[in-house]
Amino acid sequence: MYRVLIVDDEPWVAKGLKVLIDWESLGYTVIGDVHDGIDAMEAIREMNPEVVISDIRMPGLNGIELIESIRLHGLETKVILISGYAEFEYAQKALQLGAFDYLLKQVDRNTLTETLLRLKIELEDMHKGERKPDLHLEDLFELLEPDNNIKISNFMINKGMEFEFPHYRFISCLYSHSAAWDTVNEQAAQDGIQWIRFRTGQNKMSFLVNYDEQKNPVGLLDFISVSLAGAQYMGISGIGLYSTPIGRLYQESDIALSSSSFLQEQRIIEYKSADHVAALTKLVLKIELAIKGYKRDIIRQGLDELCEECETRSMLIDQISTVYNQIVLFVYKYYGNSDLVQGLEYLTYSQIVRSCESVQQLFERIGVIFERQPGEEMLLSKETVKKIIDYIDSSYTEDISLSMLSRQFNVSLGYLSALIKKETGTTYTDYVVAKRLNLAKELLSNISLSIQEIVERVGYKDYFHFNKLFKKHFGITPSKHRKI
Repeated sequence: MYRVLIVDDEPWVAKGLKVLIDWESLGYTVIGDVHDGIDAMEAIREMNPEVVISDIRMPGLNGIELIESIRLHGLETKVILISGYAEFEYAQKALQLGAFDYLLKQVDRNTLTETLLRLKIELEDMHKGERKPDLHLEDLFELLEPDNNIKISNFMINKGMEFEFPHYRFISCLYSHSAAWDTVNEQAAQDGIQWIRFRTGQNKMSFLVNYDEQKNPVGLLDFISVSLAGAQYMGISGIGLYSTPIGRLYQESDIALSSSSFLQEQRIIEYKSADHVAALTKLVLKIELAIKGYKRDIIRQGLDELCEECETRSMLIDQISTVYNQIVLFVYKYYGNSDLVQGLEYLTYSQIVRSCESVQQLFERIGVIFERQPGEEMLLSKETVKKIIDYIDSSYTEDISLSMLSRQFNVSLGYLSALIKKETGTTYTDYVVAKRLNLAKELLSNISLSIQEIVERVGYKDYFHFNKLFKKHFGITPSKHRKI
């Protein structure tokens, strides 16, 4: 029997639906009824019904918000909405977000029966190809850390899973909305492909795929082109074996995905290890000498050439990060005791993706600091400086980069970066991270909020990036902190 929860703010309507049809003859059982969206979400989390039938307009959470909340919690509950004629466009939006169907008031017995029969077929199909359930977010944090040496074999044994093929890849996908990953073909194993799904961020899903690279390479290509066709961007790891650390494969797929979404030149990128720094030694040395001699024109020319090389070579974002940090090192080497370096910071590949819009803008961070003389005073009024800091304090949970702030306040990127460092004693990135993490720490005391909700509420889209920052800042993971 598939369990059904009925949600309507008018109790008599909910009771009417309960007696409208013979639920058990169709393979369903009604497990309860609730009368507002917030209570509905609590009941869904507690009872995990396969089906929810809900009015589209309710107090607390409306139908749209209820669907979004269900997706946010990683649940696969199917939702049927009930709406009036005037709410047609509203209902259409709900369908786009993943609602199974919508029914018009007053609900007709035959229409409801036909809808439930169609839904039953879909539920049965899902269960035929059912995989092990997605792992909880807390379980994934340490498992997929790149420094974690847990092998794929150990992971599979611990979870009681068996895969029959010799090769593994991680494929990380970014979707335009969470409902899009519901299109993944549950029958892929029949084509020589087995997989486990992990929700690794907001609108981000990662798949540990098992297949045979020698005997069935086309099977992987079909899985990517058909089953993952709904992904906006995709990153594919290198090939792993049973003994490969699972965290390493995940990081490779994440680097490839970050490269795809950042560079936006290719929708799908496969991770390939390469040492571009060695090939760029001559150019990097030229830039170092120019920085040492404070030769602005040569610095600018060298950075432009370096930017062009990164793009021409199709360097992945981690490789670009390595080159960028090499140049930052030179700036600190020769000007570490001057005001020149205020606001200049080393960046990981994930920080680059979040704070920059292009490779050119990344290297511009270095170029702009040489546009002002060492010791040059800040010229903005105290009122303007306060306005900038107040704006950051009120908006730090939003996705606001330093470049966006520089445009909004009509201040150069380097000038603004140095100003924030002077006023706060730290870089813009570190300042925002500290405020977000302190807020997250407060929210963890609210047990009604999942860690997934907290991550997104404080402004992060990638759960693992948040977990890494939290552990670095407080010395403990969020899930362990909550248990203290």
